[in-house]
Amino acid sequence: MNERKKKVMTAAHRLFVEKGYAATSVQDILDQSGISKGTFYNYFPSKNELLISIFEKINIETDERRASVIAGRPVHDKSVFIQQVKVKMEVNKENNLFALFQGVFVSEDEDLKKFVKQHHFNELGWMQRRFVEVYGERIRSYSVDIAVMMFGIIQNTIHFVMAVEENVKVDDIIAYAMRRIDAAVEEIVRTGDSLLDAHLLEKWQPEQALVRERKKSRLMQTIGAMQKKAGEREEELLAFLQDEVREKAPRRLVIETVAKTIPHNEDLMLRIHDFFRD
Repeated sequence: MNERKKKVMTAAHRLFVEKGYAATSVQDILDQSGISKGTFYNYFPSKNELLISIFEKINIETDERRASVIAGRPVHDKSVFIQQVKVKMEVNKENNLFALFQGVFVSEDEDLKKFVKQHHFNELGWMQRRFVEVYGERIRSYSVDIAVMMFGIIQNTIHFVMAVEENVKVDDIIAYAMRRIDAAVEEIVRTGDSLLDAHLLEKWQPEQALVRERKKSRLMQTIGAMQKKAGEREEELLAFLQDEVREKAPRRLVIETVAKTIPHNEDLMLRIHDFFRD
């Protein structure tokens, strides 16, 4: 992305937060960023597309920072998951995401509302997948329930704390929510009590992306299970595989070469083959 386009996005982001999306005109953005109307429309077909680009930039930042947190660490490590959840809260605060969402809700722009809804479902889907990686296959049937509970506890607690102007750290809120989930998981699994279908969020995902995520999740779970029993050398190799699988363009040859050096790799090799199969 060139510097002028970044400048436009930065100026628009600031205006959308300060004035609201609906109240900000394209001319306001031109005045603030110092570009011509022709240049603006060369970068963005509409103000709508500009806001979506800002949201996408924020999502990329979240993904990169979450990937940095988990790099070289086991997928089942709860402290890693907690830090990744915190990353989302930090990115939201830094980018005033709540104010941007409010601007969308009052704009009555249906395309933007659909985009924000998809953003919300994507975050729940990420949390659902991570819970399966943290707790294992035994909770898959209840994974949407658990993700919604975790998300609800955090969001509603943050909103309440802000409303009553109470000084409670985000770290404490997330840690509290995780303790509640820890206790609930055992009860849910023991009783088999579920409310929402585990596949509920899938209908909001493009089919090709959904299949890819399923394969990736299965491979990450296999790596995570092996990490629990691995020695120091194998642990390092598995952590490398984990990081490589998370890359936007995982290198098949590298992954297969490393995996072949790990003992008892039959299931792992099957998952890798499945992951790269079209």
